[in-house]
Amino acid sequence: MTLIAETRKDPLKLDRRVQRTRQALRSALIALIKEKGFDSISIEEITEKANLGRATFYLHYKDKEDLLLEEFRELAHNRVQVLSEIPVSIWRSDQQNLAASLDGAPLMPLLLVFEHVTQNADLYRILLKGQSSARIAGQLREIIIQAINAIIQTRKQNESVSTQMEVPVELLAAYFSGALMSSINWWLEQEAPPQPEEMASMFQHLFFPGVMKVWSSEPLP
Repeated sequence: MTLIAETRKDPLKLDRRVQRTRQALRSALIALIKEKGFDSISIEEITEKANLGRATFYLHYKDKEDLLLEEFRELAHNRVQVLSEIPVSIWRSDQQNLAASLDGAPLMPLLLVFEHVTQNADLYRILLKGQSSARIAGQLREIIIQAINAIIQTRKQNESVSTQMEVPVELLAAYFSGALMSSINWWLEQEAPPQPEEMASMFQHLFFPGVMKVWSSEPLP
């Protein structure tokens, strides 16, 4: 049976095959990164370790950076969905809501980000300190900026409020991504780093007051 015929008969089967292939490539890449660092890894080494052909790699990814960043894109996409569902009162600029949002537990999407860093600390250290760190950090910032833009647009479409920003949304997204990347770098350098909950809470306290000063919402007529 040809692949095209199989796809028409059972698309889900092909989806599972694609998922297995991509997971094998990602697992091979992570193992090689921990073994020898990211910069010196070749596509041939990745495919050999994953027991796949070079052509298969290029069916899914354009280069090893594309493969590496897939997990971060998925993480950002999932956080966009969760952040979009947070009640608007959390984001509004009155001080009562600000206190309520900051005095409790950190927002779950932020906590999940810092938990991901904790679970993959060695990987983050390698990526952010290697020869390719500037390029990878730049690509991570672009992923974060796209995620923030998506959150803002989703809120504008789904809520019965008129959202007004005193600064361009692109600037807010760039500010958030820069602050997050710097915080992660600082965190990874500590001999006794704070727990993810502490880190998420500290980041929340630093970031949200500034955002709330430039964000206003009014009920739509």
